[in-house]
Amino acid sequence: MSAYQYTAKLYIGKGLVNSQEGDDETVLYEWMLTQAQNLLGDVHGEVIDNRTHKVVQRFRKSPPD
Repeated sequence: MSAYQYTAKLYIGKGLVNSQEGDDETVLYEWMLTQAQNLLGDVHGEVIDNRTHKVVQRFRKSPPD
């Protein structure tokens, strides 16, 4: 079990690109958005509460038209 309350995971398609742990879900959400800025494709992410294993935040980056 993680020492931190939350884990953020960033994906392209089904592949995990990066992850980060911390105790502030807002900081982790902002970290995901920053990391996703220069990525292309089906970029999405989630912040998971490590105690309950539930997703507390999600995002999906829409590809440009």
